[in-house]
Amino acid sequence: MIPKHLKIKETSPFGTGIKKDPRKTKMTEIIQKINKVDQHLSRAVGKYRAKYNKTPNELELQQDQSTTPLISQRKRLVKQYNYLKQESQFAENTYQTIKGDNPVGRAKKSFQGIRASSPFEGRKEYRDTISTPALSPIRRVGTNSNKMGTLWDPRFNAGDVTVDPKIARYYRKISGGY
Repeated sequence: MIPKHLKIKETSPFGTGIKKDPRKTKMTEIIQKINKVDQHLSRAVGKYRAKYNKTPNELELQQDQSTTPLISQRKRLVKQYNYLKQESQFAENTYQTIKGDNPVGRAKKSFQGIRASSPFEGRKEYRDTISTPALSPIRRVGTNSNKMGTLWDPRFNAGDVTVDPKIARYYRKISGGY
């Protein structure tokens, strides 16, 4: 068994001691690859310009057999880069959420009204509840007169809704007589 002080660590003894993020290094590698592909594409554009005396568009470049794989490789690399960038952003947001969370503080806040003594200790007695009969909706409105004639009145029905006779003909006409 190797002693703990002799084991190889992931961080360099001469560096900053900060572990590199594999996602960030992968993103840098992809950017370098995209730059190389862009250099090859710019050379191909230069050759096309020299040959035809005009700047090619993307369709003309895709029709050229030497640039077709470069364009597809560039699109694939850009897609990989965007995926890693989204993944990195999600990881960063998750980290910030976790970092901002304070479970001890939340627990103190949740339990701040609870006393240290047991609620079952001491003299307690049972009190019988006083029951009153429930009021019917009509009796409830009878005791609360400000609801009479409104939608909350239990006696309210569809017959209470009237349409102005001047526009009733119009409604019958557009509804087909219903």
